[in-house]
Amino acid sequence: MGWIARWFTARRGRRAAMRSQQAVAARAAEVIERVIFDMGAPRLVQGTVRLDPGFRPCFDSSMPATTRHALASVQLAALPEAAPLSRFDDDPAALASHTSTLVAALLREFRSQSPRFRALREQA
Repeated sequence: MGWIARWFTARRGRRAAMRSQQAVAARAAEVIERVIFDMGAPRLVQGTVRLDPGFRPCFDSSMPATTRHALASVQLAALPEAAPLSRFDDDPAALASHTSTLVAALLREFRSQSPRFRALREQA
């Protein structure tokens, strides 16, 4: 019975790591769209996106304390690309067009902050 418990514990604790910068960009776009849907664009701009050791972008609704577990951390209010998002809260088409711009800005910041992220290959 002990091996079953170890197997379930090992499987539950493991999540797939991103293997390319393109995969990280796709996941960042999903995170941004989900946050806009759940909380709205103004709340997104007030938050922080961090890159965890598995290269998964994660959203924090406030500026988290510095943690050694994050490869990179970007406060969205500091990005000039995030400023227009709060104005287009009601227009889904405008939000979708600005999401790709915001993802490109996030990747730029991830590259500047994390040598491990720069080492990932560009395409899947």
